[in-house]
Amino acid sequence: MSTTEMRTTDADAAEGERGAEPHRVVNPMGATGRMTVETPSGEERTVVGCLDRLVAERLDGTPPGTTVRMELSPATDGEGYVAARVLPGGLPAL
Repeated sequence: MSTTEMRTTDADAAEGERGAEPHRVVNPMGATGRMTVETPSGEERTVVGCLDRLVAERLDGTPPGTTVRMELSPATDGEGYVAARVLPGGLPAL
């Protein structure tokens, strides 16, 4: 593989990761399934649910201050956000 091909492959892979950003857990997920996270820009967002059980399992028990790479989508009712995807390999705390 040439270096040109490798760079193209790397660029394509990086584009696939859009939307998944490091979020710092402010208030962990409780029994209600809600949690508060801080975005990289410093905004606090309330996660009101998860797309599926696997995402919920990955977030359950995450302590405050932990950084988690995840993708958030606005909830259908307009109140808060839904965790759509959680990626492995969280980054160090902000």
